[in-house]
Amino acid sequence: EECEETSGRVASLSMKIAIKEEVDVCRKPLVKDCEIEGPEICRTEYESECWTKQEVHDVEDDVVTCTTEVEEKCEDETSGYTTNTKCSKWPKEVCTVEKKPVKKYTPITGCTKEPREICAPSGCGFKEGEEECYKKTQTVVQDSPKEQCSLEPQRTCKHVTKLVPKLEPTEECVDVPKEVCTRSRTNPRKVKKPVVKKWCYIPTEESGLA
Repeated sequence: EECEETSGRVASLSMKIAIKEEVDVCRKPLVKDCEIEGPEICRTEYESECWTKQEVHDVEDDVVTCTTEVEEKCEDETSGYTTNTKCSKWPKEVCTVEKKPVKKYTPITGCTKEPREICAPSGCGFKEGEEECYKKTQTVVQDSPKEQCSLEPQRTCKHVTKLVPKLEPTEECVDVPKEVCTRSRTNPRKVKKPVVKKWCYIPTEESGLA
């Protein structure tokens, strides 16, 4: 296994940002529905509070541009031996359509339950009052992809096949001279050779050689 150090580009996406925006808020506050006098008792009630904001979209839309042009038409009129040219003019509106980037707004409405502390004498109830509307600045979390890049060292390892020398015995041969004799018969012929016989004896009286 072999490893090497390199510098790699690491990217990360930050998806959420908090922005402040102005919204229209409307609510119907709870009011007591009696005129009883006495010590007040306070408790927490939840009121519906609705808000509306305008979401902006950048889009390409067909934009119509119109201009007023004057059109003229002339005709020859003959009266007796004379010819006069009579012209008439009238306005004409000419429109062209082209794609242009425009901003469009979409109203978005949401409602939440907000706690309110209300006080009234014992035995007195509550009812919804007249609607109140006002502008309010609130913090909204939105998606906003933003790439952040940095260089960080990276270690890369991989398996590598290497050739390793290995010693093995091999057979070696040496030529050694050796005399080899064989019999062969080639053109046989008769050859006269003297034959010497050797007689050996022991002289004795019996043989008469003593």
